[in-house]
Amino acid sequence: MPKREARIARDLENKLNELEKSARLKERIPIGGVRTGAEPAAKQVRTGANPGSVFSMKMQWSCDAPDIKDAWTWGVARQWTQGDWDGVILPKLQEWSKLTWAEIDRFSSGTGHKMHHNMDSEDICEEAQYRMIEIERCSDVIFRFRLGNKRRLWGQRAVDKFEILWFDATHEIYPTDPD
Repeated sequence: MPKREARIARDLENKLNELEKSARLKERIPIGGVRTGAEPAAKQVRTGANPGSVFSMKMQWSCDAPDIKDAWTWGVARQWTQGDWDGVILPKLQEWSKLTWAEIDRFSSGTGHKMHHNMDSEDICEEAQYRMIEIERCSDVIFRFRLGNKRRLWGQRAVDKFEILWFDATHEIYPTDPD
């Protein structure tokens, strides 16, 4: 393994270890913030979030922290073009923001597959999985909107809000074999 790749792998492993350690420590901090080493604090329900009613909520979106730095190894920049934003991404986001999550969930392709859905993060390409660790946006699940034939918009859902992470114009984050 070349030195650069070995260094990147070590850095990613160290970041993953730090995130796991941080998560373990957070579990042990009770309400009030004083760590006792005793039982983990009880989970709290998020204010304004009723898990049973997410599908009745209108879709909201945010482009506050997309990952647009550098390029993928397959040669595509992570930063979308202004033309992609104006002509493809923004019109779809505006259309979907008029719908509830239940209405969005009902979209399906001609073959019956859901067009917009959660995916396990372990199912996306390894480079994207490592990138999520690197930019500290780790999640077991990632959401995918289909924008057209190959184009996908990837992000994370926080209750009713879709937080944009990547625009994948070439369908490489979750590559599929041609039939």
